[in-house]
Amino acid sequence: MKNLYITWKNEDELGIPIIDEQHRGVVTAINSLFYFMQFERGLEALHPTLRILDQYRLLHFETEEAIMRQYNYPDFDTHVLLHRQFDKNMDHVMREAIALSDPQCVLSFLKKWWMSHINNEDRKYATHIISSS
Repeated sequence: MKNLYITWKNEDELGIPIIDEQHRGVVTAINSLFYFMQFERGLEALHPTLRILDQYRLLHFETEEAIMRQYNYPDFDTHVLLHRQFDKNMDHVMREAIALSDPQCVLSFLKKWWMSHINNEDRKYATHIISSS
């Protein structure tokens, strides 16, 4: 059995407990799909994983945006645009994965986007919020 697809590290935490928990939850869903792919059951796990990720991203983005509003994050509009772009890109990747019966494209997209977003864009608002608390 291979390692996890994404290994959550302490450095990935932003210091906002609910956001860190939600980020770990997304990573867990991604790793669960990867787990099934190792046993040639990726297609079987693809639809349930996509449903989980689809609902979870809505909840997560709503949480992030509420916190940013609460602390008057100055780049709120820019960050929200990144969320909307992710929504569009994710919809495209989900359709592609289903059409091509290829769960790997979901994993690749999510690992690249998610970890980059957490460690770059989210860190910007987290720094603002923590310093404002």
